[in-house]
Formats: sequence, C-alpha cells, structure tokens
Amino acid sequence: MQYTKLVVVLLILTVFSVNAQQKIKTKISRKVPKISLAISGGFGYVLSSANGEGKDFSSSYNTPNGNLFDARNLGMQQGYGVGVTAKFVVSRNKKLSVTGTTGYNLFYNSEDRGMNRTKWNIINLGAGVEYNFTPKQRESLFIGADLNYNLMFGAWQSNITYPDGYKSNIYTKFKPASRLGMSVTTGMQFKLNRRADFFVALKGVWVNLIPKQNYYTNESYSTYINDSGSSNGIELNGRKEIIYLQVVAGVNLPLRY
Repeated sequence: MQYTKLVVVLLILTVFSVNAQQKIKTKISRKVPKISLAISGGFGYVLSSANGEGKDFSSSYNTPNGNLFDARNLGMQQGYGVGVTAKFVVSRNKKLSVTGTTGYNLFYNSEDRGMNRTKWNIINLGAGVEYNFTPKQRESLFIGADLNYNLMFGAWQSNITYPDGYKSNIYTKFKPASRLGMSVTTGMQFKLNRRADFFVALKGVWVNLIPKQNYYTNESYSTYINDSGSSNGIELNGRKEIIYLQVVAGVNLPLRY
C-alpha cells in the first residue's frame, strides 16, 4: 500500500541520517534553548490514492438519495505549505522536546488552461514530540512525530458529460471536512548564529487517518469528499488516502534559555 511505502522511505532516510550524524565530529558546542519557535515552508507531492488529474472528476447526479461524488481520487498532486512549531525541551540532556504545530497547505492542480483544475486547502493543528540526537553541536540530526487535526476544503472544476449526453464545464465546491492524521519528520539542523538555526527536513503526512465518511447531498455544485470505501450505506471503489511527502526548510528561533 502507498502509506506502507511512505513509512519504509522515511525509515531508510532516518537510518542514513543517523549514520551521517555519527560521522560528524565537532568540538564546538552551543547553548540549547528551553523554548524555541520553528518557522518553515515546503513543497509537497501526493503519493496516495488521492493523487489524480483534473479530468478525473466523477459524480452521480439525481440518484434516489441525491447527488454523490464518486471519483476514485481527489485530483491532488503538488502543493506548497507553511508551518510554525513551538518546541519545549522536557529532558535534562536537552534531546527530547514536546511540540505544538499549526500550518497551512495548498494543493493546486490545473490543466487545459484552468478548465480542469482542483484546489485543496488543508489547515492543521498538531501536537507531538521531537528527538535531537546531538542538540549541543552546530550540526544535529532530529526526528519527530505528530498527531494532527486537519480541516480541509476545496473545489474542482471539470468538463463533464451528463447521462443525457449534454456536456458542460462545472465548478464544484467540497464541504469542509475534519480529519485526524499523523506526520513523521526527519531532518538536519545547522547553527547560523546566536539567534537562529537553519534546518532542512523530509516530512511524511497522512491527512485523513480517521474518520472516513461518505454522504449524499441535495445541493447543486456542492459535495462531500467521500473518502471511505464503505460508509453510511454508500459503497465506493476504495478509500481515498491523502498522503504526501514534503521537503521542508526553515529557521529555528530561540525564545528562552
């Protein structure tokens, strides 16, 4: 499965990073802040069954129970995001921190001069832990994990053909959906000066771990994301897993020593 591949990739990268970290030798140490704030930006790409093209829109209209979005994917591909993470050191050796994160990601996919396009907004709030292997050195490896609350909403513009053969270009909005997810991060941090550290990282995010739900709607050009294979008596062709890899870079600013 796609998310299994994601976990394997992250584990391999972490092992290589640990080996690289063990080879770093430096006699220079630095003071580790008790509280810090990380500000980052990144580029992400969807790997899972949510990945698709703008031409893949599918919906069943005027069924006995209403309209039903039944596409196999969400038309998602590449996207950009920003995030802010507060870190609080909780161990005496300064290696373990608890974290609180907020972020925003935009996934935009456009084809045929915008006639077939999708736009997805994901706002997240998370809490987790981060482990820094050598926090007092100028270069250090860190890994982290978070549990996230995700609010996602978007829209899909696409050419469609109705059952009677009539063709049209429609713009359909997706109702906001709340999902619980998780993320895993591995990266390297480099000291810039007394006021800031620079870091680069690879982040794997699973947006819609639970719950997954399907619904009909009676509203025109408005629908639910319907990411469950089977929910509320609605059977679809598999689940839509929203999983993406993101390359992240940013600065870590000390707030309190």
